[in-house]
Formats: sequence, structure tokens, C-alpha cells
Amino acid sequence: MKKLLLGVTALLCLPASMKAQVTISGEWMRRNDGNVHLYRVEHGRLEEVATSKPGADSSFGFYFHPEREGFYVIGTGNSQTPIDKYTFYFKKNDQLNVKITDTAYVLTGKNSPENQAVAKWHHTMLPLERKGVYFSTSRSTYVDFFPLLETLHRQALETKFASTGNKQFDTEFAKFRELDMLHYAAELLSTPRSAHPSEKDYTPYFKSITVPYFTTDTRLLRYPYGMRVMSTLQRLPARMGNGDVKDYSIEARMKGIENDTLKGEVVLQQAASLKTYLGYLDLDKQYGKYLLTSDQAQRASSIKTELAKKATAAGGQAVNFTYPDLNGKQTSLTDFKGKVVLVDVWATWCGPCKGELPYLKKLEEEMHGQDVLFLSVSVDEQKDHQKWKDFVASEQLGGVQLFASGWSDIAKFYNIKGIPRFMVFDKNGNIVSTDAPRPSSKELKLLLESEAKK
Repeated sequence: MKKLLLGVTALLCLPASMKAQVTISGEWMRRNDGNVHLYRVEHGRLEEVATSKPGADSSFGFYFHPEREGFYVIGTGNSQTPIDKYTFYFKKNDQLNVKITDTAYVLTGKNSPENQAVAKWHHTMLPLERKGVYFSTSRSTYVDFFPLLETLHRQALETKFASTGNKQFDTEFAKFRELDMLHYAAELLSTPRSAHPSEKDYTPYFKSITVPYFTTDTRLLRYPYGMRVMSTLQRLPARMGNGDVKDYSIEARMKGIENDTLKGEVVLQQAASLKTYLGYLDLDKQYGKYLLTSDQAQRASSIKTELAKKATAAGGQAVNFTYPDLNGKQTSLTDFKGKVVLVDVWATWCGPCKGELPYLKKLEEEMHGQDVLFLSVSVDEQKDHQKWKDFVASEQLGGVQLFASGWSDIAKFYNIKGIPRFMVFDKNGNIVSTDAPRPSSKELKLLLESEAKK
């Protein structure tokens, strides 16, 4: 008889308040990180409930009292990825007996009607899961994935699931199946592949997807990977030619989302990408009204606190650097005391750097007449010195242009390992930010205007 390794509490001498436990008994026969985790679904993401260490015979188990009836996940590895994760449905007094194999799972022994339905669905979708989720081993691209998706989508529409006698589950399971298929498609689009679809390659399944359909309610928040799905869903219209693929502004991401609570999740996505406290205040002023739940308010408060800490931690003296300008004149950061200095560390070979140049030019125009100096430092190698000069001339770049001859002092002083990197220094030569927002972000202008007024 297998030993059941307990993840939450022992079954012996249970008090009356704990007799509604869910009992999970299983074998984990595939790779693992040394533990099997039980997760609940919180706001479209996974949060760990308990951990069980498989025994020598690969057995694991959990006893737990579900906070609510719904979908839960059992798996191993990083909670942020769907790899090596399996979804089940639990209500009070349920039992799950399962064997996790190399590629999927099989139910063994006694199991609920709900999990029998979930298993039937999973086995139907398994070929899609292997291609969509396990991208590093499947090597699948849209070329083989899209036809399979269409076939399984038709099969899913034709497959009837009998009532389990649980109306709540039957309703949620119908929504789950729609999101699950979208999830596999989203993983194909959002993970590294050797080939990518163009607008004409998208099949009828994708053309049937609309953002409002999936965002009129909060079903995404009850799906294990809801936030991953929503990120892809937000970009899908642009991928298919109905928008700018490069526009990932909050306005673009809000487009089509109907539910205000989901809009709050978009606000939190944006907040997590901010680099300044001023940027947070501006975001909160415009979109804070969508932070409706206590969880959203708590997460927003944590982001706000961290940005505030960064803002108050700034103020140290800048480390000076000196490089030749276009005419060969040695120019230093300290030459510009009395002005706010925006430093752009870039190179002519850097695509993202060049992508920021139109925004940088526009920002320089908008800040004209204010005490702000734009200082660009190229880390092109010495052999590309003339290429740099020609590029500055052809692109009509403004501000002060310096040439650093590769990853020299400025990279060492400011721990620059990737570009573009923007830095802001105040009128006294003190650090405001050594990892400032990019010109394409409204945050940078807010930061420069604030410093210029001091």
C-alpha cells in the first residue's frame, strides 16, 4: 500500500470542523523539482496552498479544506508557467486519485464526476497542450499548430458533456473549456518559435475571437492562467491587422475590455512596469478608479510603496564621465551643472535604441526652453566611429552627442549591461534615476518637468 505524503494536515483524529476535507492521493511519475505543489486560482494566477514531497515510490498527497468550490492546480516547478501543471475541480468531501505520467495523467480509483469530465477534456486537448505549452520540446510553430487547433476546435464544439448534477460546475466548466483552448493558442503566440504567423495566416478560430466576448465578466480571473491569456488577448487584434503591434500603451490594452475589474488588472500590469513614483501618481489619477477589489488595492499599494522608496533613495552624487563630442572636444557630465541632464546610452546597431529616437526627438522639442540638457552617449566600437557620425547627421539627432568607444567607463560606473539605458541627473549633478523610463513612456516627461521646476 502506498504511503500518502501529506501536504496540509493528517487525516487521523480530524475535528468535526475538518470533516469536509478534500483528499488527494497520487503518483508523480515524471520530472519534478523535488516537490509537488497544490495551488488555488487567485485573480487569474496561481497561489500555493501546500507542498508535498514525493516518496521513494513517487507517491504524494494532500488533505485540505477548500476555501471555495472551484478549479485548483497540482504541479511542480515555477508557479508562473503552465508547464508540468494539471487542473482539477474540488468541492467539499471530494477525492482525487491520480497518476501523473510522462506526458499527461490518468485517474485511478474513486474520483468525482467533475474531475472525470475535466480529465475527458484534458485528454482531448492533450495534443494541443504538448505543442502549445511545451514549446522547448515540441518545436511546434503555427504551421503545424493552426491546423490542429482548427480540428480540435471543431471536435470540441461537437463533443457533448453530460450534466454532472453540479450546476455550478457545469456552468463554469463550459467557460473553462473556451478559455483553455484560447490558453493553448495564446501560449503558441507568446512563446519563442522558429516561425511566426503573418496577418494572412490566422485561421477562422482566431478570427472568431473578440476581446469583449472574453472580458464581459471576470471568468479570466477564475482561470488558472487568466492573466497570461489576457496579455495575449490584448495584442491579438493588432497581430491580425486591426491595430499597431508596437502600441502597448495602457489605452491600447484597455481597448475592448468590458469588465471594470479586468480593467483594474490592466492598470496593475501598467503599474508594475513603471519606474518612477511620479509615473504611478499620474497613472492612479487617470485609472485608479478601476482598482475595485481589496486585492487590487493591496497590490497597487505595494507597487506605490516600492516606487516611493526608489524616489526617496535617489539624490546621491553622480559619477562623472568624459568623452569626445562630434568635433572631438572632450565633454563631461559635470559640464552641465545647473541643468537637468537626460543621458541616453545607445548604439547604432541597437534596434530598440533606434526605435526610441523619434520619441526622443519629440521630447526634446517639447522641453525646448526648459533647463533640460539631452546628452546621448554612443557605445559603438571605435571601428564604427564614422558610422556613428554619419548616423547622427542623417537622422539629424539633436542634443549633445558623445562617443564612448564601446562598453567603457559609463557602463562600468552605472552597471549598464543592456541598452537603451536612460538616466536623469538633477541641476546639482545628483542622481535622480540611473534606470529612467524611456522617451516612449509619458513617465519620462513627467520626471524631467518635475526636476526642471526645482
